[in-house]
Amino acid sequence: MAVSSILGAAVKRTEDPRLITGQATYVDDMTPPGTLYMAMVRSPYAHARIKSIDASEALKKPGVVTVLTGSELKKSVNDLQLGWDGSASGSKVPHRFALTHDKARYVGDPVAAVVAEDPYLAKDVLEDVNVDYEVLPVVVDAERATESASPIIHEELGTNETWHFPLKVGNVDKAFAESDVVVKERMVNQRQIPTAIETRGVVASYDAGAKMLTLWSATQIPHLIRKYLSTTLKIPENRIRVVAPEVGGGFGSKLNFYPEEVVASHLAMVLGRPIKWTEERRENMLSTIHGRGYVIYAEAGFKKDGTITGLRCKVVSNAGAYYTHITPVMPHLTGLMVTGCYKVPNLQYDAHLVLTN
Repeated sequence: MAVSSILGAAVKRTEDPRLITGQATYVDDMTPPGTLYMAMVRSPYAHARIKSIDASEALKKPGVVTVLTGSELKKSVNDLQLGWDGSASGSKVPHRFALTHDKARYVGDPVAAVVAEDPYLAKDVLEDVNVDYEVLPVVVDAERATESASPIIHEELGTNETWHFPLKVGNVDKAFAESDVVVKERMVNQRQIPTAIETRGVVASYDAGAKMLTLWSATQIPHLIRKYLSTTLKIPENRIRVVAPEVGGGFGSKLNFYPEEVVASHLAMVLGRPIKWTEERRENMLSTIHGRGYVIYAEAGFKKDGTITGLRCKVVSNAGAYYTHITPVMPHLTGLMVTGCYKVPNLQYDAHLVLTN
């Protein structure tokens, strides 16, 4: 009797029927009874000190439940947790809170959260939250951010260059001296926005009797979100359940621990009602993590027969305003992959991780 094999056979995806018939459930499909809606007040400035926040007008509107600021939230939760920050390897780690309380460091940085009975009301009321900003000088170019005259994004670090990762194999100088030709190139690997069809979304619900927090999130890393929520919210991990339903695309952008997951969870615990937030497309472009953003200086030596003798590579990586889940890993991985599929006996690689607005 012939044994059928999966190798070389056409295999149907098991999830397709529910997806193409509209029976799948995404985060935005969920609205538990008693749900309140959250909207984020975001900085219109790339770099600005927060002098004060006045939410009195917003709180006068019928249906507005509360307005939470960064100064208030900071009293109850820790800063956002990271997967790997590189601190053991000398990385200077910028701290980030779910709602910034001192200054905004990029356009879209969340400074407050509005909660209302209706999603449209929550978004309309954002205009009634008066934030007094002191606009500061901006730096968006990673190479300029390393200059002495550049504004410092996180003053406590004293620098915008937070990490230098060197990797060396063999002797590149000797290899270049013995090469028939040396080629140099400056390359820009531009910043990109993943732009999944489904924007991010969260629904947080807290059972006070069981002391159990449940978070539904459009995430690629539910198990890690559970761990990070425990540390950030200061509650045991076994009191948290994170559910990732259908996810309409991620491409790495949903492989991160986001402020909205913390803020919605905190508000659900404080208010005793489910909290729902769905990202708009403009928010997605501003506040969901981007990728790449490298300037690469490459120099390679060759023999006349095409043999590569050595490679020298300097990478300036634009990390943005804060570290995200595994920010320092990215230039590290670049160093491990920079030789591609070629035999390169001599390598000198230097990665510089730089903060910008």
